[in-house]
Amino acid sequence: MALATFFVFAACNSGDKTETSTTTEDTSLNKTETTDNSQVMDAVTVAPTVYKLVKDTAGIRLIEVDFKPGDSVAMHFHPDNVLYVVDGGKAEFTDKEGKKQIVELNKGMSMISGTETHSVKNIGNTTVKGYLVEINRPNRAATTDNALDAIKVAGNLYKLVKDTLNIRTVMVDYKPGASSALHSHPDLAMYAISDAKVEFTMKDGSKQVMQLDKGMVAVRPADTHSAKNIGKTNVKVLLVEVNRPVN
Repeated sequence: MALATFFVFAACNSGDKTETSTTTEDTSLNKTETTDNSQVMDAVTVAPTVYKLVKDTAGIRLIEVDFKPGDSVAMHFHPDNVLYVVDGGKAEFTDKEGKKQIVELNKGMSMISGTETHSVKNIGNTTVKGYLVEINRPNRAATTDNALDAIKVAGNLYKLVKDTLNIRTVMVDYKPGASSALHSHPDLAMYAISDAKVEFTMKDGSKQVMQLDKGMVAVRPADTHSAKNIGKTNVKVLLVEVNRPVN
C-alpha cells in the first residue's frame, strides 16, 4: 500500500491541522469497535478535557493528553496502549483494588502497557502533555516480511525502544543526507520530534516529499518504501508499530 494512500496529521495542541492525500482512503481502515467495558469507562468519555481524541482508525486510537497540576480523572479503562511523554510531571494511579502507584513521567519517555483500569491524578507542579496510542485489535501477531523489517534493513537509523504485546516503539533518527534502502513498516502511529523534510520512494519508484513539523502526529497503514533526509535538520520521529491483524 503506497504511503500516499492515507495520511492524517494533527498539530501538537489540537486536531485542527490536517493533511490528507488526494487518493481515496482505504475502506478497510474502520473506526475502532470498543468493548462494553471500554464504552462505559472510556478515557475520552470520562475526561474529555484531559484525553482528546485525535484519530480513530484501523483499530488504533491516537489520543492527546493534557493533564494540568491537580487534575484528576475518575476510574476509566484503556486497552493495550503506548504512552509517549512530551512534557513530564508526576502522577498518582489508583487501580480497581485501591492500590496506589506514583509514577515520574519524564519528557521523552515511552511506555507500552497492557489493558488496565485505573483513576489518576496529577500530583506534580507541571502540566503533563503527551500522546496515548490505544490498540483495539486481538493480540496475535500479523504476518510480516522480516527481511524488509526497518530495524534489520537500517539499524543505524531505526532503534528499537520496546517490543512487547506485538507492539513496538521505534526511534527514528536520520541525519541530513542519510538514506535507507527499501524497507517495510506495519500499521503505525507516529510523533514528529523535530521539524524535517523527507523524500519517500515507493516500490514502484514514485516519490513523495513530506514536510514534518515538530509535534505532528499521524496514523498510517502498512507500507514499503525507502527514505532520505533531504532537509537541513535531523529527522527525529517516534514510531508505534502495531504488528496485529486488523480483524
